[in-house]
Amino acid sequence: MGKGWSILFAVVMFACGAIWVASPLLGCWLQPPQSTHAPDIDRLYYIILAITGFFFILTEALLVVFMWKYAAKRGDHPHTFGHHADEKKVFWTTFFKRIFRPVSAVLHNQHRVELAWTLVPAAILLYIAFAQVGTWADAKYKSRMPAPGAPEEAKFPVQADISARQFEWRIRYPRYDTWQGWKGDDKAPKSWVKTPHSDDVHVVNELHAIKGRPVLVHVHTLDVIHSFNLPHMRVKQDTLPGKIIPVWFTPTESNTVKTQKNGRPHWQDGGGHDDKGQPKDVHKVWEIACAELCGWGHYRMIGKVFVHETAEDFGAWLKEAEKAQRLKRCANSNDPLCGT
Repeated sequence: MGKGWSILFAVVMFACGAIWVASPLLGCWLQPPQSTHAPDIDRLYYIILAITGFFFILTEALLVVFMWKYAAKRGDHPHTFGHHADEKKVFWTTFFKRIFRPVSAVLHNQHRVELAWTLVPAAILLYIAFAQVGTWADAKYKSRMPAPGAPEEAKFPVQADISARQFEWRIRYPRYDTWQGWKGDDKAPKSWVKTPHSDDVHVVNELHAIKGRPVLVHVHTLDVIHSFNLPHMRVKQDTLPGKIIPVWFTPTESNTVKTQKNGRPHWQDGGGHDDKGQPKDVHKVWEIACAELCGWGHYRMIGKVFVHETAEDFGAWLKEAEKAQRLKRCANSNDPLCGT
């Protein structure tokens, strides 16, 4: 039976390896990075994958070999391990002895073995901890957050407030004039996050940004815990009840095209759509996913990221969204904002 288990473990090891090799070819690997900090996130991922993959293969291979070699049969005497073990002069036993002789020369007693399997993992974890500090700081520390009212055009961020609820992302933007008026003023944007304005622009499941410009969003939840996840941007942040959490990233590519729909400007992701309404480039369809199981409709809590090529194009979209919202609101003639 022992040899049967060794075959099973060997099959599992080779199956895992085959899946890992085939995943990129089947399109089941990491999505192409689309933000400035994404390459650093990927670098950490591959470092950890290499370390854990190496030790998985090593331990699994040793497990298979020893299960096969020392599989006891009915009536066999138990094997004795270590220096007192019976060494049969067979080819593969001698082969493995020669390979592991440098290791066994050092780890020839139990205390040294225990020290080794304590110090080696500790050293690896310490390396990973130091390797990720800079990347984690850029993505999470408030001191690295883009200035809400930066006067420089290239550093002046897009602002958005995202409210998660079952099962959608409600996104609030300042109106265009308000957003432009924040340049050089750090206090106004911070106040805006906590005190919504009556003329703010509200959309559902659409996060709009500008290529090469920081995006500063504040996420919170109206009900249960959700997780704001932008896989292409390598952004993931849980939304916690009672907390407003800042999240930022800078897109490196655009995916949005301006078209016309029913005689009005319309913006499409995916590099535009063909005659059948399908995106021309599926690699430019970037989603907002909820990465926390939040209820029966969790699977459909999906939004889209629209990255505009220029600030002018983003401004045109924001003005159009503001206009569409005003027209919808003015269907009620009693709304006092209809005359503004």
